[in-house]
Amino acid sequence: MNTKPYDLVIFDCDGTLVETEPLANQVYVQLLTELGHQVDTDAYLREFSGVSLPNRLAVTSRKLNWTPPADFIPQFHERLTALTERELRTVPGVEALIESLSVPICVASNGSREEITLRLRLSQLTERFGAAVFSGMEMPHPKPAPDVYLAAAQAFDVPPARCAVIEDSLPGVQAGVRAGMTVYGYAALTDSRLLAEAGAIPFQSMSELQEILK
Repeated sequence: MNTKPYDLVIFDCDGTLVETEPLANQVYVQLLTELGHQVDTDAYLREFSGVSLPNRLAVTSRKLNWTPPADFIPQFHERLTALTERELRTVPGVEALIESLSVPICVASNGSREEITLRLRLSQLTERFGAAVFSGMEMPHPKPAPDVYLAAAQAFDVPPARCAVIEDSLPGVQAGVRAGMTVYGYAALTDSRLLAEAGAIPFQSMSELQEILK
């Protein structure tokens, strides 16, 4: 009998399992620079952590009063894939955290299924998750809507109240909270105070979370 307060642990992917947010931001800012827009790299990393590319572009377009060229998204994905294949790393301590869990686990990300699958393969996490992958792009609404988290819970036949979500961004935390799940917020790129205000239980490292989830 499971005596823990959860029956399913749902991991976000980018910034939680693998350190892709800095890579995505690097490519995004580089493309903007090439198109004549100088922006603050660090500010963009904090602002857009966990934000889907369409939403990221919508915000940037309004801020800069600018219309992205038609090939912006394909260029972004092509460059990010190449950079990811060269430089992707797992979040420190996440393998040990996964190994310590005795309940089912899955991934629920705003990325496309192809992106998630690639990142799991490059980080040698594919065997840990198998086919338990849920993409926000395949849902009616991506995070901060709860759709992708609710889909994961339904697939495992676990009530949302028995799910633990591991997130690192405000949109992701909002999605988990709206799904009625317990959310743990990794304070790597997002301030712990903001994570807590959004409804998460903040933590500073995967080893700390491992202790919390014991």
